[in-house]
Formats: sequence, structure tokens, C-alpha cells
Amino acid sequence: MNSSPSDRPPTRRTRIVCISDTHNCTIKLPKGDVLIHAGDLTNQGSLSELTKAIQWLEKADFEAKVVIAGNHDKALDPASSSDSSQHQAISPVICHFHNLSLPNPEECLSLFGAHGPSITYLRHESAEVKLTHPKGPRTKFKVFGSPGTPGLGEKWAFGYERDVNDPNCARNPHQENGGGRADATEMKSGSQSNPEKETGRSDPQSHFSPISNSISAKEIWSSIPPDTDILVTHTPPYGHYDLGVVRGSDGSDDGPSPTRTGETGEQEAETRTETDRHLGCHSLLQRLSVVRPRLHVCGHVHRARGAERVRWSPVSSPSASVSMGMEDDCEIGWIESITEKWTDPSPDPKSGKISLVDLTGRGREEGSGKLDWVDVDTVIGKSTGGREGRKETCVVNCAILASNYPHVGGKRFHKPVVVDLELPVCEESQEC
Repeated sequence: MNSSPSDRPPTRRTRIVCISDTHNCTIKLPKGDVLIHAGDLTNQGSLSELTKAIQWLEKADFEAKVVIAGNHDKALDPASSSDSSQHQAISPVICHFHNLSLPNPEECLSLFGAHGPSITYLRHESAEVKLTHPKGPRTKFKVFGSPGTPGLGEKWAFGYERDVNDPNCARNPHQENGGGRADATEMKSGSQSNPEKETGRSDPQSHFSPISNSISAKEIWSSIPPDTDILVTHTPPYGHYDLGVVRGSDGSDDGPSPTRTGETGEQEAETRTETDRHLGCHSLLQRLSVVRPRLHVCGHVHRARGAERVRWSPVSSPSASVSMGMEDDCEIGWIESITEKWTDPSPDPKSGKISLVDLTGRGREEGSGKLDWVDVDTVIGKSTGGREGRKETCVVNCAILASNYPHVGGKRFHKPVVVDLELPVCEESQEC
């Protein structure tokens, strides 16, 4: 369906500051309307580390803050503690992380209520965020956040096994065959860590493990709602800013990026070493091709920090979609026709200039252009299930820590990635 600009609902520029993989580092944050943290707030997942991270985020001056956990945030995974309400039969290694006993996850989750009332913490669930400040953009968006990270084994938090069609499936047995959690429980979209707080979450539940080896990766990611505007995951989607060097059982990477901006796939292959590979999730990429949100924020692979605009095209036939592995629960995923890599206008960490990704078309930076995205259902005023207007997605890996343990030569850091995005304006007739 084609729609004229006059048919489209009004939007307004909203500034989103994206960070991930801070690992106890409390960096200075640029100004914005929304802060998104895509996981790995801590190193060892301890109660003291988590408290410090939440207090830092709570003090940050943003109207809205969306936070998920990562594979290092073990204390937030209820499947990781024998004291959890799940009473799961887990091995002793799960109850300890980096030789430390894990605190009760319910106590850790309560920290968001005690120290972070302005934070929307998402654990494989959705929320609708409305910006209501009179001096703000007064926009709204639907966000889905998940901490799931594939192929790391039971030592790490929120892990799940890759599906068999994932190029990384069982490539490294000590990572990919980490073993399932006994009696793990699937969490439906909508679990809630702070029931008293109004967050717009759907179908609230409490104290469930959102990620489980007892269900497939495809099932895990199929719970991303089709009307999602912004997707936040700790793992990147396969092939999109996920290139790393496998460095042991945590599946992370080290060293400077071997790729250069503007390289073709063939050139990239020539510069990769034998240990480099794409660490993202193929099943997540499949679902991304179906939902096609405006923005996908992720992290996990430290040196893969960057952004790109993915242009989607419908497949010629359902059989072609299936042959490419992009068929998802009777919904046909589109294919990637063009990817446009972002050039950071200010890559120097010491520079005071922000690293801006402009998706509004109003900026002067190279590559600036309005995101080709419109919600067809909103335009025609009824639900059709169609997403024909969702033609682009911007994928952002916003890892802050640029190095990995043992940080030879000292820790290195990236700057936050700032995204200017057009989002729907709250209806004047509603209390926004």
C-alpha cells in the first residue's frame, strides 16, 4: 500500500542515546530524550555492582530509560539461583559466577524499584513508552527488550542454544553445547519485575525465566510483537555488527576490528582471520526480517560497535523466503536488499562531539536521510497485520567497552551512539 505524506501520522524528532556493555563503567552521557542500555551492566553480576549501575542510570537526566540485562548480569537471571521461585534443579556451577555466590534474583530485581524508579527494565517483554514532559518531544513508541544471548553455555546468564540452521550451531562444542537448564520455564511476552510501576507492559507476570534451552531460538524470538518500533537485545542479529574473535567460553572477542567502513563482503572476508566469525543470532535475524522495527539496539560484541541502515525488500515468492530461511510462523520475512554502513562523524573517544546517527533527514552528516518507515495500519486506521511500509531498520551495536578481559594495554572505550529518530506524536486528545 502506498500512502501520501499527508496521510501519515505526525512524527517528531526524538533523541535516543544508546549504550551497552558498560561493565561497571559509569561514563559521561550526552543529552537526549531516551536512554537505552542493551545489557552487561556489570562484570560479575554481584549485588554491589548492580546497585552501583542502577544508581548511576537513575541519576542520568533522561525522560525515559529502557534497560535490559546481558550475559554478565547473572544475578538478574532467575534461572541462575537455587533460591529462585522456580526451584529449578540446576548444577552448582549455575549458583556461582566468577567464584562468587549469586544473590537472590528477586532481591536484585527489587533494586530497580528501590533505586531506579525512572527505569523501565525489560526481561523479554514489551512496553509502550510515552514522553510526557512539556519541554520534550511528546512522542511515543513500542519497545521490546530481551537479554537472551546464544551459544554461551550454562555458565552465563540468559543463554539459549542456537537453532540447527544457525551458521554457528555446534561449531564450537564447548560453547554451543552448554547444556540445558533442568525444568526451565518459558516466559511469555510480558513478565514484569516491578508490578507497581506503570510501564505499559502487556500481560504482566513475575519471576519467570525469559530464556530457556527447553525451547528453540525461533520460538524465543517469535514473541517479538509485530508492532514493535524499537527492539533492544543484548545479542546482535547474525551478520550485523557482530564480527568478533572467539576467545573462550564467553564467546566474546578481543582486538581491533579487522573491517573497514565501506568494505564489500568479499573484501571483509579477505581481512578476517581464521578465528573471526559472526557471533550474532540467525534466528533473531529471521524475526527481524518479519517485524522490521525502526531501530534495533544491541551490543555484546565489543569491537563490533557501529551502525547501519538495512533496506528490506519483499521476496518474490514464499518458496524463495523459505529457501533463504526467512519464513517465520507463517509470516514471510523480507530480504536485505541494501545495507548502508554509518560513518561515525566523531570516532575519537576524547572528542566532545557526539557520535550521531541521523535518521530524520534533517542533519548535515554524511549518510543522513529520513528512515523509510511508516506504520500502514496507522495510516489506514485499522489493523491489517500488514507491515508493507516498514522498509528500513537501523541496527546499532552500541558497546561502550572496546576491549575485553584481560584488557591488555588498559581498558579502551567507545562513545555512546546517539540516534535521532522520527517517532509518532502522542494524540492531542489523549493524556500523553
